[in-house]
Amino acid sequence: MSDRLFAILDRAVPSIPWSMIAPHEAQAQVNHHQTLDRLDARGGLTPCEAIAVLEDRSWSRMTQPAAQAALVEAVRRHRSAA
Repeated sequence: MSDRLFAILDRAVPSIPWSMIAPHEAQAQVNHHQTLDRLDARGGLTPCEAIAVLEDRSWSRMTQPAAQAALVEAVRRHRSAA
């Protein structure tokens, strides 16, 4: 079964599995005052924003390379757990 994708505003990591971010919908609402469906329809999140949501914390600045690396690692862990 293929997983729906959630858009990431990044060429290196253009999307992540929906099943990875869906459990963090409440944090997306807190951080962005929008549902995941709405955020996805508007183009998604930056890697930095996505990591904050995935870690259930408020947004704080990260460098682009650090955010990309953290997101790649989070996707790797998610896929290996599936």
